Amino acid sequence: MKAAATGGLWKRRRWVSLGAGLAAVGLGATGYWKAMAEPTRKRRARVNVEGVVRFVRSVSVGITISLDYWWTLLNLEEDSPAYNAAIAPCHQRSANRILNGALRNGGLYIKLGQGLSSFNQVLPREYVDTLKALQDMALTRKYKELDDLFMEDFGLLPSQLFSSFGSEPVAAASLAQVYRARTYEGKEVAVKVQYIDLRDRYDGDIWTLKLLLRLVQWIHPRFSLAWILDEMKDTLREELDFVHEALNLERCARDLKHFPFVYLPPVAWKLTTKRVLTAEWIDGCRVSNRKAIEAMGLSPKDVATKLTTAFSYQIFHTGFVHGDPHPGNVLVRPSPHGGAEIVLLDHGLYMPLKEKTRQGMCRIWKSIVLHDIPTLREECAKLGIKEYEMFAVMLTGRALNANKNLLFSSTSKFTAEDWKAVRNTFLRFEEVVRILRLLPTAMLLVFRNINMVRSINRELGTPINRFSIMAKSAVRGSAVGADQTHWRRLGGWLEELSIDLRLRWMVVKTWCVVKWLAVMRLFGLAPPATKELEHLIQS
Repeated sequence: MKAAATGGLWKRRRWVSLGAGLAAVGLGATGYWKAMAEPTRKRRARVNVEGVVRFVRSVSVGITISLDYWWTLLNLEEDSPAYNAAIAPCHQRSANRILNGALRNGGLYIKLGQGLSSFNQVLPREYVDTLKALQDMALTRKYKELDDLFMEDFGLLPSQLFSSFGSEPVAAASLAQVYRARTYEGKEVAVKVQYIDLRDRYDGDIWTLKLLLRLVQWIHPRFSLAWILDEMKDTLREELDFVHEALNLERCARDLKHFPFVYLPPVAWKLTTKRVLTAEWIDGCRVSNRKAIEAMGLSPKDVATKLTTAFSYQIFHTGFVHGDPHPGNVLVRPSPHGGAEIVLLDHGLYMPLKEKTRQGMCRIWKSIVLHDIPTLREECAKLGIKEYEMFAVMLTGRALNANKNLLFSSTSKFTAEDWKAVRNTFLRFEEVVRILRLLPTAMLLVFRNINMVRSINRELGTPINRFSIMAKSAVRGSAVGADQTHWRRLGGWLEELSIDLRLRWMVVKTWCVVKWLAVMRLFGLAPPATKELEHLIQS
């Protein structure tokens, strides 16, 4: 009996303990959920769950791409006809997978895809062309998120802060949506509103992207790009601070104020926070939209000249360089001074060049223009770069020795094999990556700027010689500095005059070469690559 009683007592105690435990768990869960009912905490919990989904999706995309390359190229000899026939479709499939994955994940994934699309010296054409779509495509968010963000940042709804506020975004980018609104003073403004969960998910997304890039590097050692994210993660974090972006905008406006054809929309500081940026509304067309530019009675050549002049000044004079000048961030409209006016938007991505780096860039460009190989070799050696010819190609988009031969030698010796050698300069992936790793981090944004300006110039029909404009800007920039004297200014002016005369002579000789090639093709005497050669010279 005593044993039975003891057993019954033990069972009752066990059930009481279990009930107490369940009650504690229930109360704890209830308390936790009430705590999570606060919108910010609840959103962060959702972000953590969605982060797992983004991680799985990203790894799945990476593994699928790797297996596709492995299977497609299995037992194929590199550069063989079968290899070349198989690799292009594989590139396209992989680019499509990255595009779809970036669009579904949003945020930094879109920003990374946009960055990859500017590395046209490194990535195959299929990646560059496909990922360019990310400049125009991004996720849109629910209107309620907009209200929540404004309540968190201002304590007021958009309808209370503005006399009118668009119900739908007019543009959606990787980090934010843009709305058209009107202030109570009657001013039309563009309101850039960050995605509400972007800061919460930043660290997790950076970790996932680094892991994904390292996975790709482990499977394909040639594609070692994880270091780019390590170098840029602090700059990307700054891009999430719209107050920082507004300060960048104002500094850029001060730097370029002597150019009457450049305009930067003023910031409405009372309506700006770290996640909301309000500035003047601008009506204009994209800088790459040639038809729209011509419809306004403007000249693509004038637009290309002014765009290249402004960004060359940033690179070679101020060292404060716009790191994201894709066509969506540069608008064109008629200028009150006549001709085209360039409007620069989105100033979140800047990384100032040190004075030593800026001066070195000026000397490198001067040495390329003058074909001063000893100086070019010396300046590249200071950066730890031995492949000075490769570096010159990466900067200018033109082969160093090919330029000399095309401009100063007979073209009859230039064969299809020569053209292939020039083209393949851009495909030496490992060398390009190694050179980029040797450079100061800020130079990555300079390359991005140069590549985008080159791409815009091409979309406008290559109406100018941007190489000449940048070269003259580099000469003037080399005479700028804290130790500037009257003699240094005079020396810079004389050097600029000398180079200007030489460049004009080069233009005359280039024109003669192009016309001679056209005549040779007319009579069927030109080599097969003549059309490409003409485009290379003119661009």
